[in-house]
Amino acid sequence: MDEFVESLLIIMVLYNITLEESESFRSIREMDSGDVDLNLFVYDNSKPLQTIKAYEGLHISYVHDPENSGVSKAYNEGTAHARKHQKKWVLLLDQDTSLPATLVKNYWEATEQNSEPKLFVPILKLENGKIFSPCAYRFKRGFYLDSIKKGIHSLQKLAPVNSGMLIDIDAFFEVGGYNDEVKLDFSDFQFIERFRKRYSEFYVMDVACEQDFSDGEVSLAGQAHRFGYYCEGARNIEKNGLLDWLQYNTVVFLRAVRLGLRYKDLRFLHVYLTTFLFPKSAKG
Repeated sequence: MDEFVESLLIIMVLYNITLEESESFRSIREMDSGDVDLNLFVYDNSKPLQTIKAYEGLHISYVHDPENSGVSKAYNEGTAHARKHQKKWVLLLDQDTSLPATLVKNYWEATEQNSEPKLFVPILKLENGKIFSPCAYRFKRGFYLDSIKKGIHSLQKLAPVNSGMLIDIDAFFEVGGYNDEVKLDFSDFQFIERFRKRYSEFYVMDVACEQDFSDGEVSLAGQAHRFGYYCEGARNIEKNGLLDWLQYNTVVFLRAVRLGLRYKDLRFLHVYLTTFLFPKSAKG
């Protein structure tokens, strides 16, 4: 396993929390990596600069981006760093995923037993037990699965989300990496759409992680701001013709309607119009 750990870079993205507050980082500190230190690349999209302490068993590289360029740029920068340091694999994480201590060993065993796949993922579950990733990907949106079996699956039918993806670095750059213009929402689906043009399959491990997926903003202003990122991601994702555009438009419009009904406020339709449908008017 030591050789695998040496070839691995973990990339984690932070936003508005400290490294120590991150559930993903707490999990990383508990991981069993054998006799080799883990290499961690932290990309911080927060305004304030953090002071990163030294931790036993970890080599940490820290990049501060107060402009909040998004997760796509973070993953691209991290993977470029990994290639520069002659790594073979990157493990992508967000800041709020609970990971088992055996995860590195699980990835190592999966890659040893399956030499063909270039993409390996765990099963991500929500607190309520629902499978969040991989998901069925249809009509430009993801749908929960009732169950999924360990093994190789088609990327034409299923798609994993960002956190937990272990990706071969050569394959990452071969497909063009992440789209920097898709900063948050749709970033994973954009990457998978690129990836599946070259690689049709991925491997799902029989390993469960817990994703803290929060869509319960109590603040109307906060939810409207969050929806703006959603619209921006849908606007900037690569589209193959009118049908793609119509599908994304439908997804965004229906989300605007649901949020408007939930909060009894028309600002979500305004955000949809000015950020997705007519973005030039938003710039005045």
